[in-house]
Amino acid sequence: MTYYAEISWKNDIPISQKFGDVYFSKASGFEETRYVFHKHNYLEERFAKLSENEAFTIGETGFGSGLNFLATLQLWQEKAINNAKLHYISIEKYPLKPKDLAIILSYFPELKSISMDLINQYYLPLPAMHRISFAHNVELTLIIDDIKDALPKINSKVDAWFLDGFSPAKNADMWNEEIFHQLSRLSTQTTTYATFTSSSLVRKALIAADFSVNKTKGFAFKREMIYGKYLDSGTPPKLDQPSSKRLKTWLSRPVTQTTTKHAIIIGAGISGAATAYSLAKRGYQVTVYEKNAEAAMEASGNHQGMLYGSWSAFPSPMMELSYAGYRYSHALIKKVLQANKDYAECGLIQLGYNEEQVKRQQQLLKASLPDDFINAVDAKEIEALIGQSFCSNLDGIYFRSGMWLKPARLVKSLLDHPLITLKLNSAISSIDFIENKWHIYNDINQIDSSPILILANAHAVNNFKQTRHLPLRKIRGQISLVNEKHSVTSVVCGDGYLTPAIDGKYTIGASFIFEDESLEIRESEHHENINKFRTLLPKLISQIKIDELNGQVNFRTSPHDYLPLLGPVANFETFKEVYARLAIDRKARITTPCPYLPNLFINVGHGAKGILTAPICGEILADYIDNTPIPCSEELRQAIHPNRLYAKLVYTESPTS
Repeated sequence: MTYYAEISWKNDIPISQKFGDVYFSKASGFEETRYVFHKHNYLEERFAKLSENEAFTIGETGFGSGLNFLATLQLWQEKAINNAKLHYISIEKYPLKPKDLAIILSYFPELKSISMDLINQYYLPLPAMHRISFAHNVELTLIIDDIKDALPKINSKVDAWFLDGFSPAKNADMWNEEIFHQLSRLSTQTTTYATFTSSSLVRKALIAADFSVNKTKGFAFKREMIYGKYLDSGTPPKLDQPSSKRLKTWLSRPVTQTTTKHAIIIGAGISGAATAYSLAKRGYQVTVYEKNAEAAMEASGNHQGMLYGSWSAFPSPMMELSYAGYRYSHALIKKVLQANKDYAECGLIQLGYNEEQVKRQQQLLKASLPDDFINAVDAKEIEALIGQSFCSNLDGIYFRSGMWLKPARLVKSLLDHPLITLKLNSAISSIDFIENKWHIYNDINQIDSSPILILANAHAVNNFKQTRHLPLRKIRGQISLVNEKHSVTSVVCGDGYLTPAIDGKYTIGASFIFEDESLEIRESEHHENINKFRTLLPKLISQIKIDELNGQVNFRTSPHDYLPLLGPVANFETFKEVYARLAIDRKARITTPCPYLPNLFINVGHGAKGILTAPICGEILADYIDNTPIPCSEELRQAIHPNRLYAKLVYTESPTS
C-alpha cells in the first residue's frame, strides 16, 4: 500500500494518480474555497459574531493540499475577534509528501504569509491525530486515516462541515451513507455543511442522515453544488460502526466549570512544563510549584534524552499516542530549542538485538510507514551512520528524524512564557477543595489557590490523599556519563542506548530496577550499562575507564500497563461505592455519573518515554480543561484515563470485603 499520495501535473494542476481527479479547481482553487465552503457555511458572518473565548469547530472530510484550511485561516484572521478560538479537524487517508505540499501551495501567492507556517510544521504525518498550532488561537487536528475509521474516533461537535475530497464517481467509498450518519452524530441543530458536488448519491445520503439539501450554482464551470444544515430529527444516527464501545461512565469527560483562566500545576518536570505551555497558549495564567531548587531536577534532568518509541506494526492506543507524540514533540523541540546545542536531529538506530526485536522490526517494515520516518539498515550501513567500528552482523531500523536533546533545556524553555510563573523550593504537602477552589499547602500553611489544579509530580501524587490509591511503580534508572568528546554520530538503541557526545561527554543507559529507591551511583550498574555495547562497539567501549565515570540516578514512574495517566481525577472512596457492582459483574451497566473531584487533573506515568508522550499529553489535557476538541481518538482518551486503574482496583476487590 502506498502511504503518501502520488501526484502528476497537467497544465499546472496537481492530479491524484490513484483517483484520477484534481486537487482543486482549474479556475481558482482559492476562490472555489471561498465560494463553496465559506459563503455557503456563512463563515464570514458567523466568525464576526463570536464572543470572547468562544470556540468554533470546522470538520473537513479531505485535507488534500491544505488549501481550504489556509483560506479559512486567512478569513479567520480577518473576521474573528482576538480571543475567539478556531478548531479545524481534517481527515486525510493519503497525505501529500511534504515537498509536494510546498510545491502546490507555491501556486497561491495570496496565501504565502500563512502557508509557510503550515509547510514548516507539515512533516511526519504518521497514522494518528496530529495537533498543529497556529497564531490567532487556531488549532489544526490533522487525522491521517481512512475516513470510515477516523470519524468514529471523533467525539467533538462540529459547527460547519467542508465536504471535500475527490468526486463521488472516483472515490465512492468516501461518500457513502454510513459516512453521513457519522457526520450527523457529530452535528447539532446549528451545524451547516457545503460541498462542491451535487451528485444524487450524495444528496440521498445527506437526506437519509437528516441534513437538508439545497442546490445552487456551482463554482466556475460547475453547474450545481449543494449546501444545507443538520435538521436533528431526534432519532439516533444509524451507525454500522459504533463511534466507540459503550462509554463507561467512569471514563467520561467532565465539563470544566470555571470562569477564571487560572491554573496551578504541581511539578516542574516535562509533564508539568508541557501542560503549562499548552495552557498558556490558550491564555491561561499558570503557576507551577516545584519542590527543588530548579525545574527538571529529577527524571527530566538527565544530561541527554532521546525522542524514540517502542514501535509496533499493530494498531493500539499506545501506538496512536506514540505516532502523535513523535511528531508533536519533534516539532516542539525544533521550535523552542537551539539546534546542535540543545538538541541534534542526528538520527536514531534501533538494533534487532534479539529474535523478538527482529520480528517486530520486520513487521514494522511491512506496515507501509513513510520512508522519511523509518528505513531498514544492515550492519555496514549502521557502521557508516554511527561513525564507529561496529563489530556485529546485527541489522536494525533507522529513524532519520531521531534526535537527542537536553531534557532540562526543553523543560525550562517551555516554562519561559509570560503567562507562566515558576515557584521553586516550594514543596506541597497537601491539597484541599474549598469554596470552588483548590487550596495548596506546605507543611506550615496555605500558599495558594486556584479553581483548576493539575498534578504532574510523578510518583509523588501518591503523597496526596486524593490520589494516594493510584497504583504507580517507581523504577530506578542509572545512566553512565563518559567524559569523552568522541562517540557515535547517531543515537544507538539496543538493550540499552548510547548517544553522541555533547559538552564533552556522552551517555550510556540505563538500568531498570524495581523496588529500589536508593539514589546511590553504583559501579555495578555502570558495568551493566557498558556491557550492553561491549561486543558491538569494542573500540569505543575499550576507551572507557569505569573509575572515571560519572552518573545520574532518577526514578521513572509508570503504571503496570505502561500507559500514562491523563485526565480528571475521581473521589476514590465514592467511586468504590458507585461502581461496587463491577466486583461481581465487570460488564454491569452503571449509569450513575462518575464522582469526579472538581477541576482536578493529572498528567503522570510516562515511564522512560516522557519526551515522546508528555508534551502531546499536555496538549490533550489543556483541551480537557478548556472544553475544546481533544487531539486523540476516544479509544486513546479512555485508555489513558486515570479511572481505568480505579476500575481495576474495584474489579479485583472481593464483594464481601
